[in-house]
Amino acid sequence: MSLTFPAPATAPLPTGVALPLPAPGWGAPQALAALAEARPSLPVPLPEPAVVSALTTVVLRSGDLAVKVYPPGTDPGHLDRLRGALAGSTSAHLPLLPAVVTSYGVVTVAPWLPAARPVSWRALGGLLRAFHDEHAVAEVPVWRPLSRLASQVADLPEEAAAVLLGARDVLLTALDEVGSEVGVGAIHGDVSPSNVLRTPTGPRLIDLDWVARAPREYDLASAARRVRAGEISRRAYAGFCAAYGFDVRSWPGLPVLDRVADLGGVAFRLWDSRHHGRDLDWLAQELPVWRTAL
Repeated sequence: MSLTFPAPATAPLPTGVALPLPAPGWGAPQALAALAEARPSLPVPLPEPAVVSALTTVVLRSGDLAVKVYPPGTDPGHLDRLRGALAGSTSAHLPLLPAVVTSYGVVTVAPWLPAARPVSWRALGGLLRAFHDEHAVAEVPVWRPLSRLASQVADLPEEAAAVLLGARDVLLTALDEVGSEVGVGAIHGDVSPSNVLRTPTGPRLIDLDWVARAPREYDLASAARRVRAGEISRRAYAGFCAAYGFDVRSWPGLPVLDRVADLGGVAFRLWDSRHHGRDLDWLAQELPVWRTAL
């Protein structure tokens, strides 16, 4: 039987970003081709894969293994450094092997964890506290917020790009002036109950791509935004804070983090609109918001 592989998507321009967003045309077919190309380099048997999810990365299930494929341009050294820095973790679920680079993307392999009922926000708060304590001095990269913004504004009109990049610069300067009340250490970078899976020995954080050294408040801010938006109940949020041991709403740096998250959302929306062939007419209403970043 002959196999026909899809053409690799156009490679992203070099950005110096460890985790670039995919170029147009990259998705599940390229991820499957990446796994096929990586097989000779993987010392584990891999049954026929099935696509589980596809967005900025693609997750495949291959028997008892989870295969995560990153788009071309991803820094395999970044993924391997995180795996090494968090080795032996009792609070995070890690890849089994070093990342494998292929023509179609970068491949990692981890044990498959079956889906189960979601953890509560209280349980997430306790797990996050355990992760922060366990990896307080882990040698992970320094946090680089808004690292994807420049690549997403490169094709915008000059004035629009200048507004968004100017807002980024203001926010990064403000972040440098914010002190931490709960300390600086390894953060997860994408905290949500959906990024927790259960194991026989307890829940584990997954999707560790954005682990970095930063003020720990960053990991707490997403829950505060969700309760403010009405996405989670006050009771659930109180449980999260009680289990973690801190309510980030009392921290004066929270407004800065919220704006960083909002601008990161603009960068993602730019990518998502292009990825799905939608126009950027919404940007005209967004730009005035960012002429004053804070």
